[in-house]
Amino acid sequence: MSQIFKSGDVVKLKSGGPDMTVENYVTDDKVTCVWFDSKNNYNDGDFQQDLLKKVVPKIPRMRAL
Repeated sequence: MSQIFKSGDVVKLKSGGPDMTVENYVTDDKVTCVWFDSKNNYNDGDFQQDLLKKVVPKIPRMRAL
């Protein structure tokens, strides 16, 4: 299986949950992700890449002056 994410990508579980940052691959198809929970606690975990989707950054609109 090919690696579809790179270190620093922001991802989310396809089923929902917090935005997470890809840290590295631990196997060809499993990545370590890091994130902060609602109490600002640092978390990390390993996830199959098939369970994740890339988060598209929201670009704020500029208001006309």
